[in-house]
Amino acid sequence: MLALVPWLVFLHTLSALLFFLAHGTSVAMAFQIRKEKDFARIGAMLDLSMVTMSAMFISFLVMGLTGLVMPFILQIWNKGWVHTSILLMVLVFIRMVMMNNKRYKHLRRMIGQPYMIGGKHFPAEAPASQSEVEAHIKKLRVEELVVVGIVIPAIVLWLMVFKPF
Repeated sequence: MLALVPWLVFLHTLSALLFFLAHGTSVAMAFQIRKEKDFARIGAMLDLSMVTMSAMFISFLVMGLTGLVMPFILQIWNKGWVHTSILLMVLVFIRMVMMNNKRYKHLRRMIGQPYMIGGKHFPAEAPASQSEVEAHIKKLRVEELVVVGIVIPAIVLWLMVFKPF
């Protein structure tokens, strides 16, 4: 089984790289959409962000599975950094899904596009007013996205590299 470890490390690292690469469109959208007022442009940005969702979820799944398998093979489940890393990544995933539902799926509904909440598809509704959409966009803060999407994964990387406890 130990012969698999280099391949698992490779897959784990590659999937992390692919995850962040695929997620780049969503990151760019999160920063740019705050400047937009045109419903068509907002919709186009939301659509572009969705294009990479499959790649993002598959790479996140591979990263998670390899991250769960390796501690068993290496017999390091007794290390605190392993548990902390897994817990932090689960929290990142849950928080990101919650933020996406509250912010961007809601925005999609507001501009009159079909949307999805909790895995259920809904047809387009009449768009909200320009002022309501602009007020919602003004509330979109990227600070939480940065902390959850960059700082916490950086802490996980630090834990995996330095194994402090």
